[in-house]
Formats: sequence, structure tokens, C-alpha cells
Amino acid sequence: MDEQKKKKRRKRWILCLAAALLLSGYLYWQDNDLMQIGYTCESPDIPEAFDGYRIVQISDLHNKWWGKDQERMMEAIQAAQPDIIVLTGDIMDGNRPKVEPAARFCEQAVKLAPVYYVSGNHEMLAEYSYRRELFDRMHACGVIFMLNRNVELTRNGASITLSGLESIQKADYFALKQISDAETDFVVLLEHNPADAEAFLQSDADLTLTGHTHGGQFRFPLIGGLYAPDQGILPEYDGGAFYGNGHMLIVNRGAGNSGFPFRVGNRPEIVTVTLRHVEGGA
Repeated sequence: MDEQKKKKRRKRWILCLAAALLLSGYLYWQDNDLMQIGYTCESPDIPEAFDGYRIVQISDLHNKWWGKDQERMMEAIQAAQPDIIVLTGDIMDGNRPKVEPAARFCEQAVKLAPVYYVSGNHEMLAEYSYRRELFDRMHACGVIFMLNRNVELTRNGASITLSGLESIQKADYFALKQISDAETDFVVLLEHNPADAEAFLQSDADLTLTGHTHGGQFRFPLIGGLYAPDQGILPEYDGGAFYGNGHMLIVNRGAGNSGFPFRVGNRPEIVTVTLRHVEGGA
């Protein structure tokens, strides 16, 4: 009888160990299998010269290494054939700041395409010395800072506007005025936090690229994300594409974690948006 009890106990331990190994493998896969997500933004305001223009968006890196010198991320970006790369904040984690992962990412990314950056809340949380060192290295390698400014992107004689807002929780009058001051018909807005999504969808920004939500951290079929900062439980703008007033908002689910170290049903992603010119209606 004692031998039978030992066998049962041993069997339970083996089953528990197998379950733990399967769970660990699943969580590792969820955190480290990078998804390539593609969207198409169509508008008659996109100049014909920009038809097929590709914007790669990376958000919420949070100190994560994607291989030596970020090589896995660079391979994914290169495969997307970007015309520009945009970073929508939290590339460094403010709770445990490390300069090297974000700095090396930027130093490698600028070799692939021009890189434009808006800050997130975590860069602002980091101690000044870390933030200063990171920003100095980003400036040195040629990253273009888009903190409350507009720049015109040109292609074959045509132009669109890229607008960047410093990380804010609510779109205020000055932010919306900056977008409306754009001198081209098509405006792409970079902003970290989608909490005031309705304001952006009603603004003069035709395409808005954001992050911050980490996809709700845990995602479930038919429900979506569980929790997002500044939106709470079951956030409306957790990840993916949203539309309103003829405008498009993309919420990038991010490439790293902060706080809670695991994702469930929510693998990290790199987003590529392809611009398409379409003829306007009558």
C-alpha cells in the first residue's frame, strides 16, 4: 500500500512538473514570438506619389532585447521594407531604466530607414541621467524627435505631414491646433497614449499611431484586452485599428512588457501601415 501511495505521489509530481513546463513554454512563446501586423490606410488625400508608402511602427519596447544588437527586430523591420520607422514611446522602462536596449535599437534602426520618435510616459518617469544619456545617443545616431512639432515628408514632388505630440492623457486645444496647422492634405499623427481616441478621430489627423496599452496584457476571444492604463478594465481602445469620421487610429500592442512580466493571447507586434491613394467620391 505504501508503494502504491509513493507511485501516486510520484505521478502527481510528474504531472505538475509537466504542466509547469508547458505553462512556462507558452508564456515564453507569448512574450517572444514577434508578430508582423499589416494595415492599409486609404484616402483620396494621400498623394499618388505616396501610394504604397510604408510606415513601420514600434512601440513600448520597455528595455527588451530582441537578440544581439536587436537583430531579430531589425530583421523583422527590414522584411517590412519601410520608407520610415516611427517610435511611439516607452522604448525605455521608467521603473527599471536601462539605456542600452533602446539606444542600440535606434542605432541599428536608422541604418534601415529614417526614424521618428515621440516619447511615452516611461521616458518621463526615468531618472534624468538615464533619459539624458538615451536622448543624447538617439540624437547622435540621427533619430528625429517629434515632440510637439510638424514635419513635411516629401516623395517625388508631393508632401504629407508627420505630426508628433509629447505623451499626454488628453488632447488639449494646443495639440489639436498643431495638427490643424499642417500645410498638407494628409496628416499622420504620432502620440503615445490613445486614451483620448475620440478627440484624435475628430481632429485633422487622417491617421493616428499610438501605443501604451500593451494590448490589454491578457487578451481573450470576443472580449479583447483585460486592462489598459488610463482606460481601466476591458478598455475600448486596447489594440488594433479603429475608424471614425473618415479617419483611422491604430493602437500598437507593443514589443515589451512593464510591471506584469507576461502576456496571454497577446504576442508582441511590429505594425506596418501601407498608404494607398484612392479616388475621391463625387
